[in-house]
Amino acid sequence: MVAFAIIFPLTLKKMNLGFVLLLASVIIGVTAGLGPEGFLNVARETVTDYTTYELIFSVALISALGNCLKETGLMTSLIENLRGFCSSRFLIALIPAIFGLLPMPGGALMSAPFNDGEASRLGLNAEEKTYVNVWFRHVWFFASPVSSTTILISRLAGVNLYQFLLVLFPLFFISAFVGYLFSLRRLKSPPNTHCKPSYSTLVKGLGPIVLAIVLNIVGVPLPLAILVGVFLVLLEGQIGLRNSLMAVRRGIHMDVLTALAGVMFFRYMIYDSGSVTQVFSGLKQVGVPLLLLATVFPLLIGFISGTPQSGIGIGVPLILPLFTSPSTLVLGLIYLSIVIGYLISPLHLCLLLTNSYYKSGLGKVYRTLVPSVLVLYAIGLPFFILRI
Repeated sequence: MVAFAIIFPLTLKKMNLGFVLLLASVIIGVTAGLGPEGFLNVARETVTDYTTYELIFSVALISALGNCLKETGLMTSLIENLRGFCSSRFLIALIPAIFGLLPMPGGALMSAPFNDGEASRLGLNAEEKTYVNVWFRHVWFFASPVSSTTILISRLAGVNLYQFLLVLFPLFFISAFVGYLFSLRRLKSPPNTHCKPSYSTLVKGLGPIVLAIVLNIVGVPLPLAILVGVFLVLLEGQIGLRNSLMAVRRGIHMDVLTALAGVMFFRYMIYDSGSVTQVFSGLKQVGVPLLLLATVFPLLIGFISGTPQSGIGIGVPLILPLFTSPSTLVLGLIYLSIVIGYLISPLHLCLLLTNSYYKSGLGKVYRTLVPSVLVLYAIGLPFFILRI
């Protein structure tokens, strides 16, 4: 447990997750008695696993896709065009939701300026603006096939991404409805004064994302499907070869990719050493219910780490092997708990950035955010537990 104990303080110091998990893996291996051959075997399993490369390339290209949409101006045109399609009340939820399809670091800061004007027209104060921007950005945790979190957990657990999303999908509507109850229900939209909407602009903005999803559904490998989406964005954006290459490069974040490599190495170290699994098995033997471990532990990881990727990378390899035949419902329960912990974490980057942009009081934001999260969790827990 020494290895596990160092993960959180080092993560709190904002050290790269990949390095932290590599260090934790070394400690686990040493305490489990793995020699050089054992470490080499873990490394060999990591670098020869197709999942490692699929995961890294998928996340890299998703981030590049988001940045290309931003730098070509397609995202700005899309948002401006949507003002002609829907009411202000619906639009302030839709804008962060659209940006939420592109899981970029600091992405909440991208949607905040676009939302500011409409939210002000509706009379929202700074705290309400922060809540709307954060909440509706994250409803895609339960529906998006191009989210790095759903891709990561499905690959780690070895389940089909779309089968897993089918299990989660009802929570997408529940999450959106909870956000509506706590923020949009009381609002009345002013008369729409925007220009006539353009369907071609709408297709150009959403087309690359939709195309990538459709290609993957019909069997195209996810990295290749996303790459097609990137090419389509650059073709539509017409920013030239040099600017296109720069946009792709600026969209790829090496710290995220090294963290994913660390997650995969940590996963195989957990499996090969068996030491940490024995600790959790011991808890099971002394009477700690498995479902309690599958809820409280992931919840704490998500809350303390402040990143869903950390929660998934740490929690799934530790908890899932404890179940003799884990189902997608068990995986959904673990995932929900991680997301719930992350949403209210004081280290949640989207929350901190949005709070800073709108200059809102974080304590006042929590007065709405925490009850929303508790309602979502109160619905989500029985949704999974009663069916496991």
